[in-house]
Amino acid sequence: MKKPSALIALVVLSVLSAGIVLAEGVVKIGILDFSPFYVIEEGKEPTGLVLEALKIAMTKAGFAYEIKDYPPKRLYQNLAEGKSELFLGIKGVPELEDRVLYGRSKITTIDMRVYTRAETPTPKTKDELKGKKIIVIRGYSYGGFIKYLQDPANQIEVDESDNHEIAFKKLQAKRADYLLDYRQPADDAIKALTLTGVQNNSLSLLDIVIIVSKQTPNGQELVDKLERAFEELRKEGKLKDI
Repeated sequence: MKKPSALIALVVLSVLSAGIVLAEGVVKIGILDFSPFYVIEEGKEPTGLVLEALKIAMTKAGFAYEIKDYPPKRLYQNLAEGKSELFLGIKGVPELEDRVLYGRSKITTIDMRVYTRAETPTPKTKDELKGKKIIVIRGYSYGGFIKYLQDPANQIEVDESDNHEIAFKKLQAKRADYLLDYRQPADDAIKALTLTGVQNNSLSLLDIVIIVSKQTPNGQELVDKLERAFEELRKEGKLKDI
């Protein structure tokens, strides 16, 4: 039988070993270009309101991390396969169904809006989109709303665009009846293109939450610790900008 001191030493060694594994593990954060939450500019370090808050929370929770940016479809594929382990985004992405863990608390919200030209009536409900042609941003799921747009029963023609500015140029050129976009990046595109007479209306507020790939070792622990870190930072008044 081992002496008590030997048993204690063994327990301590086990705890320290577990801590070392956790400390040395680098969490692979995936992001996409989504100003002002995620801002990606060539030759510069990624930044943005949500990303900067995430960096603070990761440090507070004791996790090392690396950040890489991807197009939306590639990011979702990476999360499903575990090549990316963590993302702060919205629920409802078809590619992530049953492939990720979600946090329970919202980090912030994003406003999904429908945009029209000055002469076009602004829809107030999704039913008013039936039978219309809608511009969307390629790779966006719109919190699962893309399924409604693609449902043949709704007779909606979907026109995909590679970025927000191209989408608004199409809208101004009358290539479609409406454009579905999120308020923050849409505001940036409208400002960059100096557009006037663009009408819009909010269709839904969507929560941004913690998303962790189910392929991530100790994934639920990552979710729980990160949620606690965000909660503590809010109580400390350090997350006022999101």
